Amino acid sequence: MVNPQPHASGCSAPYASVLFSDEEVAAVLTVTVDWVRSHANEIPGSQRLGCYYRFHITPLIDWLGSLEPLFDAEQIAPRLKVPVSWVYANASQIPGFLRLGRYIRFRPSVFNRFISGSEACQ
Repeated sequence: MVNPQPHASGCSAPYASVLFSDEEVAAVLTVTVDWVRSHANEIPGSQRLGCYYRFHITPLIDWLGSLEPLFDAEQIAPRLKVPVSWVYANASQIPGFLRLGRYIRFRPSVFNRFISGSEACQ
């Protein structure tokens, strides 16, 4: 678990100055580290420190809704009781959808709320 650090102003703001490495961001986005490095400028909160990339947590949380690892199509398909190919073809209609270049991912909190409210998928 990440411990919040004191904010630069002296007040304690959760995650205000906490940075994630490219490996940690890759784990959350469920993509490769190489993908994160090559798309760092597209990821909110990215900061280049010499040859390293670091990511401010607050913009990541604002973008993703949480720091839970994203779901991929293979995780979504059985929950919707559809083939993986259907998930790819209809991804933009599934709540929580997020396109990361050629990858499609889903925000867990949004998708889980959708599933819990859908009688057809229970």
